[in-house]
Amino acid sequence: MYISKIIFGLFISCTLCFACSKEKEAPAPLPEYGAAANPTGDSIGGGNGYSKILLTGDFIVSNVQELLSAFNSAQPGDVIYVAPGASIDLSGVTNVEIPEGITLAGNRGHNGAAGPLLFSTSTPFESAIFYVQKNVRITGLRFKGPDDNYADIDYAVRPESKVLCFAAEGENIEVENCEISNFSRGGVEVYPRGKNVHVHHCYLHDIHSYPVIALNKSELPVLIEANKIHWIWHATAGSGAPGTGYEARYNLIVREPAPDSWQPYDGSFAIDMHDYLPVLQERGHHIAGDMMNVHHNTFINHAGSDPSVLTSLDVEVRGVPRVLAEFHHNIFLNSDPAQAVVHLDGNVWVYDNLYGPQQTLVPIAMQSTPQILFIQPAPPNIDVPVLSGDIAVDFKVNLLNTLELKSVLVELNGTTIYSGDKVPAAGEVTINTSTLDPALPFYELTVTATDTRGVVGKHTTVFRVE
Repeated sequence: MYISKIIFGLFISCTLCFACSKEKEAPAPLPEYGAAANPTGDSIGGGNGYSKILLTGDFIVSNVQELLSAFNSAQPGDVIYVAPGASIDLSGVTNVEIPEGITLAGNRGHNGAAGPLLFSTSTPFESAIFYVQKNVRITGLRFKGPDDNYADIDYAVRPESKVLCFAAEGENIEVENCEISNFSRGGVEVYPRGKNVHVHHCYLHDIHSYPVIALNKSELPVLIEANKIHWIWHATAGSGAPGTGYEARYNLIVREPAPDSWQPYDGSFAIDMHDYLPVLQERGHHIAGDMMNVHHNTFINHAGSDPSVLTSLDVEVRGVPRVLAEFHHNIFLNSDPAQAVVHLDGNVWVYDNLYGPQQTLVPIAMQSTPQILFIQPAPPNIDVPVLSGDIAVDFKVNLLNTLELKSVLVELNGTTIYSGDKVPAAGEVTINTSTLDPALPFYELTVTATDTRGVVGKHTTVFRVE
């Protein structure tokens, strides 16, 4: 899945035969851990020397009127190019649709150019500036919102706008080589119907809550790659909705000190997956999306001795993923693996990471649990399925690498219906729904798997009966 790039040299003939015939030295291998393993060929955060910079377009704009007019006129395949050095004031502008199939571009990184600036000093409360439709590329630009820098945040003096830069609500959306800053709500949010969203080689900073977040009913894949992300609340996050998730790789994730107005402050954490709130509130069940794959990221500290940072986490998975959350080949800020990755009950694998200033390697952390996958009944979802007849219970338990299974327990509303040292075969355990009370709002089927280290994974699904 990693990108490899082959660079062919230009060979020039010369009269020094021994020099021409000298064997070329093999390039040094990329580091195995952290963001330095970046194989993309472009620097983390983009900018100077970025390889895919556009220098012209079908529409060339330098003010807000020209930009909005171009959005109205552009057809799929067109490039709207913001003129080098332009500074476009978007104050008061909101809900601008970036239409299907177009590219919005600037020259960030060309001969060291900072890139054209699109900025707002005043945007309507709780709004998004741009709604991005499918097959859109946004590249080489700077976007600055109306909110304060991290150090200056004081909502009693200047309330947060809760403004978002990009709402990605289509599929095949690429945000690359951009600088995004000064938004209180977020930089890029993947909205319902958002799918195949790629945020890469960007510099995101002074974004108060969610630089990049995958929200309800967005669809996989969502890839967050080779970005430089400065954070005080979260760097990346997910809503925890069933079917959602994201991959974060080759990112430099930088903790900044919390503003004075936030003190006392508990430190929060960089990588987040929420416990899906509607299901939690309605049923008390914990769903943390489907998947996370967080690898080859480097976590660093710009906050000095700030005590809020010293007690904060690198990662928290607040529920149970329906499939799996994996964390590997990262360089975590915390020395203690138990502080680097915190999760609820299971479906988490944490392996081959480096921890703390000493960069201590832990091949398999104790935070790695058995993976439990429901087949019948189906995995937990927003809606509770209604079942009848005999339910042939079917699930799988997988373990990381050399780990081995010790025991499996299956419970129905807290009553044991199976206990053994292996996973029962499909249909070995059945539930006769005619013996269950249809008046109950739902039944809980819980599988608990324990490995030979004594580490427990637990996963629950629900169903109703007729």
